Amino acid sequence: MGIFSISKKESEYFNDKRKFIELVNCPQGGKNCIEHRKLINNNIINAREHFIDKNFPQSIEELRIAFDKTTELQQKSCINCAALFRQTITNSMEKIHLDLEKMSKGFFKSSRHQTSYLLAAEVLKDFKRNIR
Repeated sequence: MGIFSISKKESEYFNDKRKFIELVNCPQGGKNCIEHRKLINNNIINAREHFIDKNFPQSIEELRIAFDKTTELQQKSCINCAALFRQTITNSMEKIHLDLEKMSKGFFKSSRHQTSYLLAAEVLKDFKRNIR
């Protein structure tokens, strides 16, 4: 763990075996969020690819876009699912933030990750402020 956490199994952040956001049960049959889920999943896939490439700012931005997309789900029947989507995306951002913290502090710290760490902290704070 620690400084080698980037090389850990990627599924800690993203699950390659299935779509990140899946419809399990919906009284509307998922009609209200088909496009939203598709776009959110694409953003999360892009975030994963940027994370693997160590392009942390772009990975963070993709998660921010996915989070913002969930706020567009305003139908009464979608509110609980949208909140769950936001919490799931926030959990992924927390893990990335923690890894960046480990890379930018401690014995083997690297100042090159400090900017990404601060960006992740700012975005995470915004996420937590907007979770309903």
